Amino acid sequence: MRVLCSTTPMEGVFAPAVPLARALRARGHELLVATAPQLRSRVEAAGLPFAQAGLNAPDAAAQAVGLPEFRAGAQPWRIGAVMFSRVMAPAKLPELREIAKDFAPDLVLHAPVDLAAPILAAEIGVPSVTYGTGLPLEPELIAAMAEWVAPLWHSSGLEPDDHAGLYRHGYLDPIPPSLRPDLGPARAIALPIRPAVSGQHDDELPDWATGLGGRPVVYVSLGTVPIFNQPAAFEPLLRGLAHLDADIIVTVGTETDPTAIGPQPGNIHVAQWLSLAALLPRCDVVLCHAGAGTTLAALTHGIPLLLSPRGADQFPTAAAVRHAGAARVLPPDRVTPAAVAEEVRLLLTEDAYRSAAERIRSEIARMPAPAAAVDELLHRFALEPRVAP
Repeated sequence: MRVLCSTTPMEGVFAPAVPLARALRARGHELLVATAPQLRSRVEAAGLPFAQAGLNAPDAAAQAVGLPEFRAGAQPWRIGAVMFSRVMAPAKLPELREIAKDFAPDLVLHAPVDLAAPILAAEIGVPSVTYGTGLPLEPELIAAMAEWVAPLWHSSGLEPDDHAGLYRHGYLDPIPPSLRPDLGPARAIALPIRPAVSGQHDDELPDWATGLGGRPVVYVSLGTVPIFNQPAAFEPLLRGLAHLDADIIVTVGTETDPTAIGPQPGNIHVAQWLSLAALLPRCDVVLCHAGAGTTLAALTHGIPLLLSPRGADQFPTAAAVRHAGAARVLPPDRVTPAAVAEEVRLLLTEDAYRSAAERIRSEIARMPAPAAAVDELLHRFALEPRVAP
């Protein structure tokens, strides 16, 4: 079987596809990742074949902010919805068609924000499956994207899909029961899958990491998307943490120079990227922007969180984890050094937050691993594995 994996060129969107892709290849299937050149090195570093399709994210964002659909509203999700539907999808679809002519996929696997992929699958008559990257997208967001991408369905001779093609045949849901909302239109086709954590548990960490453990460890991340992790955004967080009796580990993303956030005291360690699978077992609290990847990775390790959402799907994610008792939430207008320090102290001293995070950790451990989810998916579509050479 040939699987075309179509994803947007963003680390948080691509990372959940990696264990799925590896599980498919381990079972003898051919797989090709179609995404923009920005992600090529990341795809190849994961040991996966790459095909170029679509715009790089910064170029797409620059186009999106000039469109009337973006200027018409102020919802946190709007720039992403406009970028994915009005800019990325029409640019990517012609290139996906060319890839499909040669690759002839039997199945299309795609991110929930890769809206060209389900159109291609409908055109060539193969199933399409969405792999979830976090909470299901909000109905208002999906409705807007469905409206804005409808002309592409019409131009392909297809009736537009009410949900932008997200729920055609399958939906792989990485959300544990304590956080899961009503799946709505995805309910009938959803399959649970254990959320991905970047890296491997035995990955090498910097030399300074070997000395961790004598006092609490706090991990700080604002994700990998430049609009959210600007160096200035770290300043009140790190000023609040600098005087805690704790080690602070900060990752700023591969697009940012660690020196851009300025000199830091000796208890604060700054890097571009670290393997979360290797790092998180050493941590006591995670402070992040409520991006799904970091949030679910922390909960996979039973770590309570301080969440400071900034946009996109981060606000509903933060609300869900707070409701489950595993996080405190600091809205953008309340982020001050004093507030950050106080919130982290509460998370380090009040056992209820760790108990809730450990409960969610147990739920995640019972969710099907990617290999098991792949087997169930193939069984559902009666797709037989090819014999590996």
